[in-house]
Formats: sequence, structure tokens, C-alpha cells
Amino acid sequence: MVLRFLVTLLAVLSLLTLAPVVAQDAEKHVFVTALHKDGAPIDGLTVEHFAVREGGKDRQVVRVEPLRIPMHVAVLVDTSAASGVTNETFRAAVIDFVERLAAFNHVAVYAFGDRAVPVVGFTQSVPDLRRGMSGMFAWSYLIDAIDLSLRDFEKIEANRPVIVAIAAETPEASGRSAGSVVKRLIDQSTAFHAISLATATGSGTASTSPRTIPESSQRLQGMIATGEGDRERNKALEQGTTKTGGGRQRLTSTMALAQALGRLSRELSNSYNVTFARSGDSRIKDLQVGIMLEGITLRATAAPFGTR
Repeated sequence: MVLRFLVTLLAVLSLLTLAPVVAQDAEKHVFVTALHKDGAPIDGLTVEHFAVREGGKDRQVVRVEPLRIPMHVAVLVDTSAASGVTNETFRAAVIDFVERLAAFNHVAVYAFGDRAVPVVGFTQSVPDLRRGMSGMFAWSYLIDAIDLSLRDFEKIEANRPVIVAIAAETPEASGRSAGSVVKRLIDQSTAFHAISLATATGSGTASTSPRTIPESSQRLQGMIATGEGDRERNKALEQGTTKTGGGRQRLTSTMALAQALGRLSRELSNSYNVTFARSGDSRIKDLQVGIMLEGITLRATAAPFGTR
């Protein structure tokens, strides 16, 4: 069988070397999800299926078990008009996804429409989540919302932080750079998943510009919005998901949202805690995870320091 190494994890743990991890014959953990080509999680994997390398050196995998650590999931919802929030299908899919996660995990909801705001703090209470979301869909600042949720993760020292963003492909208005939040996602060992909804007008803003604005100014406004804003949003979505063990789904209709969220829910609920042995007091760096199977997609996120 062919050993396939997850190269993207190199970027994840190379940044974590900024903080020293002192361990003598210690056990370390990495959270791994293995997916079939159709996106379905793979069950029944054992120690024999995985390999771990650090700095080009093989590390002994001592345990592989289902990941039972409850998640703290920050669900970021685009509440701008372009996302289709007035569509009952959109609302029902988001609410069902949040309620399903809350059965075994702590869930917080953030909205980013006119601005990034917390809607419901981390809780397992479905009634509280439902009440909070009932008034949410009336209000895009994706990068600000990621930053806000990361700050909240720091406060609670989550053992398994996850961010799920449901966002329309519209211009980004956040004041922060994508690079800064991607670095923090990596540094805080936070898996970032995104579901992008295509809009009828694409990512431009010409259709929403007031007619009183001169045509030349509208063109300039559109260039700024679809240029720098789009680049930052796309960078956050692409690098944020690939460098943290997350994934991105792109949809052309809100009708597909429920299915996409259901797929993500199954993925989040069927992961592995891969434990490997490591001796010495040097810093962990250049960690790779491999699997002895072909045609498999791996997603891997380093365990936060508290669970290492």
C-alpha cells in the first residue's frame, strides 16, 4: 500500500514552534479525519493505518481512537442580504445544523452582516440557541467574525476549537487582514471549515450602489470592493481551511445548504485522536501525518497545548 503524507500540516506546526513545548518521553496528539472520495468519513482505522513524521524522522504511533473530546464550535453566519438569509431554506438548514451540534458539543453563533457580532455564547442549550437565532436573520464582515471567535476561544481555553463559516461570496469589508487571522487560526490549533454560497450578482457591488453616485465613482467603488476585499476574503477561506485541517464547500444554491451542513456534521463527528510518542526537550516542528491507504483525503489539526 502507498503511504500518503498530509503535507499541509507542515504549515500548521511550523508556526507552533514559536512556543516551546518541553516533553520528555511524552505523548502528543493530532486530530485527524479520513474521508472517502465521496466525502464520507472512514470508520475502523487503527494504529497500523497511520504514520507520523516530525522533521523528517518517523515517530511511533502509540494509539488511535475515536475522537471523543467535545468541540467548542463557533458558527459564523453571513446575515447580509446576499447570503439569502431571508430564504426559509437557508434559515432552517443553519438552525438544524446548530441544534445537531449542540447535542454533544458547546456551540456559539456569530453573525457578520453589517458588522461582526456575537449572537449566542457557547452553550449546549438548544432553546437558548434557537431563541438567539430567531432574531438574527434581519441584519459582510467574515474576517472580523473569525477574529472575534478566536478571541473567545482564547478566553475559554477550548480543547477542540472549530470554526464553521457560512458565507456568501460577497466583497469583504473587514478592517483586518486575512493573513493575520490565518496565523492565529494556526497558532490556536483551530480547525476552520467554510461553506461558500454563490450570489446571483457574483462578488461585485454595482447592483447595490445608489443611482445618485456618478458612474465613474461606482466603478471605482466596485474595483476597491472586488479587488482588495475579495482577495482578503478568498485568502481567508482558502488558506484558513487548507492550513488548519478544515475544508471548504462551494454551493450555487441555498437548496444545497442542508446537505452540505449534514455532510460537515458527520465529518466533525467522526474523527480520530492519533497519539504519538516523542522524546526530548526540543520544539515540535514540521509534523506530517500519513495514511496507508490510497484515494483518501486527510484533514489534520494539531491538538491545542492543553490536550497535548
